[in-house]
Amino acid sequence: MKKAQIKAKGRVKFKTPPINELVIALYHLPVINMQAQHIGLYWEKIRKHYPKCEQQVPVIYNVPVPGAQPKIIETQTFDLPRFWFHSGPGSMLIQVQRDGFFFNWRKVNENEYPQYEVVRAQFCKELDTYQSFLQNEFGQKIDIVNRCELTYINIIPPNDIWSTAPQLGKLFPPLASLTIPPEIGRLIVGVNSSFTYRFRDNLTVDSTVKLGKRLKTLEPVAMLEVKAHGTPEGLSIDKTLAWFDDAHDATHEVFLNFTDKNLQKTIWKPV
Repeated sequence: MKKAQIKAKGRVKFKTPPINELVIALYHLPVINMQAQHIGLYWEKIRKHYPKCEQQVPVIYNVPVPGAQPKIIETQTFDLPRFWFHSGPGSMLIQVQRDGFFFNWRKVNENEYPQYEVVRAQFCKELDTYQSFLQNEFGQKIDIVNRCELTYINIIPPNDIWSTAPQLGKLFPPLASLTIPPEIGRLIVGVNSSFTYRFRDNLTVDSTVKLGKRLKTLEPVAMLEVKAHGTPEGLSIDKTLAWFDDAHDATHEVFLNFTDKNLQKTIWKPV
């Protein structure tokens, strides 16, 4: 029986949301025969829109997923890197590794967040292209999905609600009881706090708060990462989009409950 989709309570879209990056990721059985020359062939298919290619260390997830297929041990001397494909100043990024396909929207300068539905549609388009490549080169497609992730990274600069670490409780009410008033002689200088919410067996959401600084200006910023992770029904690629939509509703609910209502109303401004 198909599980009911999670519906966020009071769906809200904001005029100026704090979203800095959205990542849609899926991990699948490794394509063992894939080598660097195959990556070059795939790049040719997308190079018009993603003219730049970079190599990164592969992402390895260690969280056990109920029902996930065991990873196949690599037989080659050197593992294949994770590849980035992007347009430099553009906001869209494709990432490929032997057992993963990721799509990122990133805030660059003042580009406007296009909303989840737009990023989801682009993810589907790029995944279809990647699936066609796998079919042509290896006679296979992604069918078993070991893990899905939907991650929102939010950057909140100082505003009328907060400007220092001891005031983070004003941004995030769940942290209010953990902050120590500076007048008693203890000043908070760093924050790294995480909460985990279980929505159902195959959908969990992690909410992590950190205090950081912008690289260029050293301006303090609060970072809120909300990450949903789990598996689609039956580990099936055909159920993946339904899982992402449920994850979108779940992360939205966590975001609304975790952040201050006055901040939502006066700074991010519902539309």
